[in-house]
Amino acid sequence: MFVFGVLAAVTGVVVFHLALASTMRANAGIRIPFFRNAEVVPRGSVVLRAIGAGLIVFGAVMLGLTAWYLPFLVILVGPVATFVAIVVHNRSTQRRAEV
Repeated sequence: MFVFGVLAAVTGVVVFHLALASTMRANAGIRIPFFRNAEVVPRGSVVLRAIGAGLIVFGAVMLGLTAWYLPFLVILVGPVATFVAIVVHNRSTQRRAEV
């Protein structure tokens, strides 16, 4: 169960971030908000996010059967990486607008 949980969680994070990358490419010069959809939502992005989130939760549940602290790590890694990616995107967009 541990290996299966890790694989599900890692796959979920990767799929979720693939959706985020496509959203960032579609909004290259536009600021992406944190708590709502971007101005341009690429086709299939919402489905990829849903699949990724489902796999993350499933992986966290599987890891929770092994150790109580592993689901917290899984649940925190994805959103923290997403937050960092959006901040970097928005700062680069802001720099381009200032030039």
